[in-house]
Amino acid sequence: KHNMIIKWAGGKKWIPLKHNTLFPHKYNTYLEPFMGSGAVYFGLQPKLGLLSDINSRLIHLYQELRDNPETLYEKTLSLINSHTSEQYYEIRDKFNTSEPTAVNFLYLNRTCFNGVYRENKKGDFNVPVGRRNSSFFPFTFEEFKVFSDALKNAQLSCEDCFSALEKANEGDFIYIDPPYIKNENNYESFRKYGKDIFDRESLEQLSSKLEELSSKCKILISNFDLEDVKVLFNSNWNVKSVEQMSYISGTGKGRKAMKEVLIFNY
Repeated sequence: KHNMIIKWAGGKKWIPLKHNTLFPHKYNTYLEPFMGSGAVYFGLQPKLGLLSDINSRLIHLYQELRDNPETLYEKTLSLINSHTSEQYYEIRDKFNTSEPTAVNFLYLNRTCFNGVYRENKKGDFNVPVGRRNSSFFPFTFEEFKVFSDALKNAQLSCEDCFSALEKANEGDFIYIDPPYIKNENNYESFRKYGKDIFDRESLEQLSSKLEELSSKCKILISNFDLEDVKVLFNSNWNVKSVEQMSYISGTGKGRKAMKEVLIFNY
């Protein structure tokens, strides 16, 4: 079973599943500055991880998952069992006004439309309820706890990628999955899943920061296979194009083959 704890647009669970040989065998600390669903961290299970994301609600969820898995599991399951559209919108209102709790986050994530996380300009989560689905929460407690245990080796922090990368030391491995710069109109919402927008300029700054770190760290980057992404990395980097079936389209038309690129320096 390869269910992730949360659903996340553009989740990367296919990388550890299909491209496991791409990961370096030896490194000190694993850094993931755009944690999202954490699929690569959970797939690799490194001995020491620094995991961060700019979305404080997401990081709070992971902290609760690590520290209080029983409570999180039971309370979420109880909300899932009483799920109705009416309840969904009540919880969504609470989440945006008074109770952005880990339980509410997880419940909304498992029952919202297409498992997309998106905020409006005010920072309110605004995704509508999804269609009824019996596998809203496909975990036994034992399966759920595997994720909790995996996080015991991690430090979690809420910060942007630039401050997260300041913590990188000689011999570390950085996996970086920056928000995808526009490819088609319906990807707009995925790039700005928070009110903080990561744009072309941010990507350029990020690539020069990674260039600077590449002499002391092993780095793997994933993104769409687009010229304007690849042009940011010079010929010292290895580039591997891969085709991946993706569910990213917010239109609900389902799967399509996306060309992705993996860029690495080792």
